[in-house]
Amino acid sequence: MRLASILFLISFSIAQDMQVKYVVAYTIDVNWGGEIETVSEITAAPGYAKYSGRLNPKRWIFRILGGERGMIKVPGTENIMGYNAKRKRYWVTPPGEFPLFADMDLGGEQEDETEEKEESTEISITADTEEKEKEGSRSVRKNQFSELTENVFENDDDSPQVERILSDVTEIINGFRTNKLTTTISTKSNKLIIEEWMVDGLPLRDSLYSYLFAAIEMDTVENFNFPKYSSHDFLRGVDSTYAVERSEGEIVMAKLTIDSDNGWIQWALFEIRELYTVPFDALSFTIPEEYERIEIKEEELE
Repeated sequence: MRLASILFLISFSIAQDMQVKYVVAYTIDVNWGGEIETVSEITAAPGYAKYSGRLNPKRWIFRILGGERGMIKVPGTENIMGYNAKRKRYWVTPPGEFPLFADMDLGGEQEDETEEKEESTEISITADTEEKEKEGSRSVRKNQFSELTENVFENDDDSPQVERILSDVTEIINGFRTNKLTTTISTKSNKLIIEEWMVDGLPLRDSLYSYLFAAIEMDTVENFNFPKYSSHDFLRGVDSTYAVERSEGEIVMAKLTIDSDNGWIQWALFEIRELYTVPFDALSFTIPEEYERIEIKEEELE
């Protein structure tokens, strides 16, 4: 019993001296704009939380929309700091307000900032619990991806055929030991392929989520929207009554490939690029000294 208590205290002490880093990326190749990559980085420790998101368009004409935005929550206050790395400025918002784009509500908002906000919001990133993912955000994904599937097979005289293959070969993806599930939905004219690399579980991500929800109000976290997807969302677009056993495990990478004249995208990719612990560093939850502070009035947030 004494040994168990000692081990518990040691593990608790280690947890207090560590922080979790989580990096995900979502890339989409759209017909009208080429590749657009969104990278989200979340770092959290007990009482601390930091989120940063970057939009990386590959075509130079869209790079005006790029840049990094983020927000930081530190102990000792209920306020959250938001920042714009591109313009080297930061601000503080009161509890319950979403800080990521608060500076754009100022009277002097520029046209390029408006476009940046619209584009970033469309491809925004979230940190959400597994339960929220299963309920609220899943319904949104079903609508989006079911609609995409319907568009691909629109006016197709043939009924789409579904094939699912689970590989028993272990593949190392970004440090994760995964098994791959390939789902093919096809007719003679159109084809949609969803590849998913899965692991049994992600306990480290669960710890990160617990830190986030302890540090940040639920309403603030729910303003994000993780653009993950699974093959089940696309199967719903083929037939809403389609019965398929949901695959067990957590997706660490998923790739969608479309071979059709009807699709507005050619391919899309979601991946967890990093998930690990590092020694706690309070400086990683601070704003660079050279950033200028701007004031955000409460009436401008309404």
